Amino acid sequence: MNKIRMLGIAPYEGMKHLIQQAVDKRDDVEIDIFIGDMEAGAAIAARYSEREPEVIISRGGTAELIRDTTSFPVVEIQLSVYDIFRSIKLAENYTNKYALVGFPAITRNAHFLCDMLQYHIDIYTIHNKAEAADILQKLLSEGCHMVLCDMITNSLAQQYGLASILITSGTESVEAALDAAIQIAQFHQSLRSELSFSRLILENHPWPVVVFDSAGKIVLYTKVSELPAPVMEAMKVNMDTVPEHMEKKIYIEHAGLLYALLGYRKIFEGKVFIIFYVNHRKVPLALTKNGIRYLSREEAYDGFFSSFYGITHSTANLGMSIDTYAQNNAPLVILGESGTGKEALARLIFTKSRLRNKPMAVIDCARVNERSWTFLTEHNNSPLSDTGTTIYIHHLDDLSDTQFDELISIVTDLNLTSKNRMIFTFRYNASGNIPARCRKVLDAFSCLLLEIDPLRLHLDEIPNLASLYISSLNLHLAKEVVGIEPEGIRQLQAYSWPGNFDQFQRIMNELVSTADSPYIKAEAVNRLIRRELPGVPVASSLNLNRTLEEINLDILKQVLSEEKNNQSAAAKRLGISRTTLWRMMQKLEE
Repeated sequence: MNKIRMLGIAPYEGMKHLIQQAVDKRDDVEIDIFIGDMEAGAAIAARYSEREPEVIISRGGTAELIRDTTSFPVVEIQLSVYDIFRSIKLAENYTNKYALVGFPAITRNAHFLCDMLQYHIDIYTIHNKAEAADILQKLLSEGCHMVLCDMITNSLAQQYGLASILITSGTESVEAALDAAIQIAQFHQSLRSELSFSRLILENHPWPVVVFDSAGKIVLYTKVSELPAPVMEAMKVNMDTVPEHMEKKIYIEHAGLLYALLGYRKIFEGKVFIIFYVNHRKVPLALTKNGIRYLSREEAYDGFFSSFYGITHSTANLGMSIDTYAQNNAPLVILGESGTGKEALARLIFTKSRLRNKPMAVIDCARVNERSWTFLTEHNNSPLSDTGTTIYIHHLDDLSDTQFDELISIVTDLNLTSKNRMIFTFRYNASGNIPARCRKVLDAFSCLLLEIDPLRLHLDEIPNLASLYISSLNLHLAKEVVGIEPEGIRQLQAYSWPGNFDQFQRIMNELVSTADSPYIKAEAVNRLIRRELPGVPVASSLNLNRTLEEINLDILKQVLSEEKNNQSAAAKRLGISRTTLWRMMQKLEE
């Protein structure tokens, strides 16, 4: 059995011998004993470095000072009631007036003993050397010439010419202190053993582990040398985003590796710690260049609110449905015309969802090539192999029929709609109807459907949209535009906006960028919108000295004539839905 290593600091020679005698009776302790009272004893403990003791034993004020100067556990040799009683019995042979002076550990028991035995002794409690000196001077002036005291008062009493009886600890008190010290040391040995075992487990853990305190200081780690600087920095940056009682998952791509950071916030003994488990895997292709990328909640949030849709709150017409769809884990289809902000809305829904603390995998089918398609559908590191994440798939119309059917089969066979939150986006077809592939996804996975209105159904909001976006453009372009002339606003509201919000954003960018006065001229608006008209050159035979609505109706008649009144062909050519075409035709008949 390993012996307990102790350090003994005795305030006087006699106690050193008592401690040594008690240790000699045992075979489970080895000890170094030094003599030093108060500051001298604390200094010995502070500089003792030959072998780190598991516990220190001392007495009275010396023990208190040692606790303040070292991090080792300190056990105080108590003065028992019997020790004090023995000293009082010795003092009874002294015929003159005497008093008892000592630290609280002595005077507490002295009061108890005197109350029980009806002894009448003046008892004074001190806490330091200065107080002891003041008390002794007071006693001397009152004609008291002897004190019962501890070691520090005993030394002062000699200087003041007072007789003294030193209250000493007996053998039983020393042995009790040794027993307590052994118990504490064994407990600390158990804790150190558990900590060493935990470190052993972590060292053999396949993933690096990093633990930060609330100030961002690393307090425990394993395999940190394997982690590049950007990954370490990502952990520090994301510390405050790790929620309580939930996991925070972050993906970092660096030097051909994809690092997954699993963050947890834990509270231990009232202190907050952030723990990151770091896994990495080789990425067989540059994900972001091949249609696959990961977004954190913060990236998705910033991306949405720095976009046109976030700046202008152009999703506000959807009302409370955003939160409703976000909190539901059922698969979701977002359907709308081109330019209505479907991807921005998918990001917003992700940031409000229950899975917002885990990444959103974005799969852009328009950019997926043969190599990345193989990775997506066959590799175990594919986003389709994840669980508990949000998987957003868009531009499904760009997949071949074979690829589309294979994707549907994978999602079905792997039950991905139960393991993850699936979001799909689709465009209306040329006829303004739900496309066939969208219907297949809706039916195959029992998806919720969120339809986004085109801009032409909210033409009354154009003044507000323009004002909000102009304010943002002024900031980024260092412009001082304050608005658009009223006729220019009317022209914007008269246009059908086949490209919806994306087209409106592009037009506003150019109008603000080229503006040379506080108000954007109506002529500038008219010039840009005429440029947007499908199939009609700017220098056409149309009479342009009319309202934009009248020009649009003339264009509609011309296109219908060229398409031999085929409404579907005319709508496709004009880039509008059949519903919009029908409304315009009603105005032709008025």
